[in-house]
Amino acid sequence: MPKVLELKPLKKKHLKLIMVESEFPVEWSFEVPKKLKDGFLWSLNLISQEYVELIKGLVEKYKPDFGAEEISQNWENSLNQKDPLQQLFKSMGLPFGHVDIDENAQDYLSSALEEYRVILKNLERRIKEIVEKSGKAPIGDEFFERIVLWKEYIERDYEEQENEVRYNVREAWMMMEIINMAKKIDGEKLKGLFICDLRHFDGMEKLAHDLDIDIEKIRIKRTIRTEDVDEVLENNVEIGINR
Repeated sequence: MPKVLELKPLKKKHLKLIMVESEFPVEWSFEVPKKLKDGFLWSLNLISQEYVELIKGLVEKYKPDFGAEEISQNWENSLNQKDPLQQLFKSMGLPFGHVDIDENAQDYLSSALEEYRVILKNLERRIKEIVEKSGKAPIGDEFFERIVLWKEYIERDYEEQENEVRYNVREAWMMMEIINMAKKIDGEKLKGLFICDLRHFDGMEKLAHDLDIDIEKIRIKRTIRTEDVDEVLENNVEIGINR
């Protein structure tokens, strides 16, 4: 049975959500850009030991009842299917889950934008043909400039609609999944630790306010120390780049 997006406050429970910035930005789009899809490092889905230790320290400090993580778009095709964060929570005896928009909902919303993608590909192909035939971009050619502008307008409209899903819609689905996790845990006062892209902090905070969920936000500051050729990456809660 397809999942339905439904956001309701917890009954007879109060949740405090500790939001922690992910080590790296969590990219999401309906169609993964080719340069990312073909990228070996992107496919590895790596998490540093320093970041895992940081999360361990936060778990020991806040003592959450469960953990959740925004799933990265490359997770299903990742060359590294062992999630160190999932293993960390398991070793500490805590429930842990990945959260994101439901796959069926994503497919449905993506299909609504398929016409945009087809038009954009046709315009890109036509622009490329004209440039190759002329040997350069024919500046001043009315038809060429018109289709370039069409492409820009359609691209902008597509990005606006994709951003609506990237943030507002996905955030609602992630919050629902977090609430569902909290429902399964005994206790009236609960704490959850949620690892996600920094760009979701504001949207998730607004949803939390509407659902009577307390929020604490933790931003990760990165210090890069270079000694001769070696580079040591340290994740801290202070900003600084030492060279």
